[in-house]
Amino acid sequence: MAKLILFTGYIGFALLFAVTIVLVLLNRSEKVLAPVLSILLVGTAATLAAVLAILKESKKEASFVTSVVLDTVAGAPAFITSDQGDPKLTQRFSDLFLLGRPAVRRNGDAIITIAKPNTEDESFTYCQELLQYHVFHTIEKLQRGGWRVVQTGRNVKATVSVPMKLSRVEDYPGRKFLPIVASNRFSNSDGERIWWEHGHFPLPKNATVSLIHQSSSPSTGTEKHVIRFEKPLFFQIDFAIEPLGATGEGVLPEGLHVNVETTAHWRTYPFQVTLRATFDKITACNWQTEEYKSWADWLFSGLRESLAD
Repeated sequence: MAKLILFTGYIGFALLFAVTIVLVLLNRSEKVLAPVLSILLVGTAATLAAVLAILKESKKEASFVTSVVLDTVAGAPAFITSDQGDPKLTQRFSDLFLLGRPAVRRNGDAIITIAKPNTEDESFTYCQELLQYHVFHTIEKLQRGGWRVVQTGRNVKATVSVPMKLSRVEDYPGRKFLPIVASNRFSNSDGERIWWEHGHFPLPKNATVSLIHQSSSPSTGTEKHVIRFEKPLFFQIDFAIEPLGATGEGVLPEGLHVNVETTAHWRTYPFQVTLRATFDKITACNWQTEEYKSWADWLFSGLRESLAD
């Protein structure tokens, strides 16, 4: 019914406009053109004011907590096997373990490309930067979709990820993101280079991505590592990772079952992952904007499902 009303309105406007143009052309003179131009000017201004009154910038914000378990002796994520707790939790820590040891092969030897954290500040930054890279990878996998099979002892669990459908998407080649991820030290490995060179990353058409590091300051607060998606005139969507503290040695997230001797030098670093999305005023009523709002919610939901403690 709404479409029928709109269609009828469009037809009526077109007919009125056509008749008006014909009459103006048949009677074109200063006497006719002066009031017509005046009415057009006032009508245009009124229309602009009405549209501007409707358009309003909108924002979204939501958070969840995730963590990194750091082996303080190895100076790297702790090795946690699939039989030591909840499968989803142990799979996440297994991913962090692999990402946390970037290596390149030189003369037949695997060389770790990053230094161990030696101070508390370095440990926080290390874990935070690792999470930034892991969150970015998780978003990329959500966007591509696919399947995964995890076997725990005699049990197996398969999952399927279906990307959200957007009207205007461009499937960017993975190599386009090599300069972007280069700012994160955990991308400096042969395996990651191959991953990006031979992968792909579907995103909204004309969207850009950046990995941002914000040092702590009185004006901006604690240190942050941010993944930012932007589309001019439409949105800026940030996923910010911020520290919440650190535990003493041997304290682990709930759901892990590791013997005390193994965890004697392990510490847990909790972080807050926050979605902060701003949708531009100028396209507030555009049909794509509603899609992008749903897309931001879908990404956040997927991240929380995969990464939340």
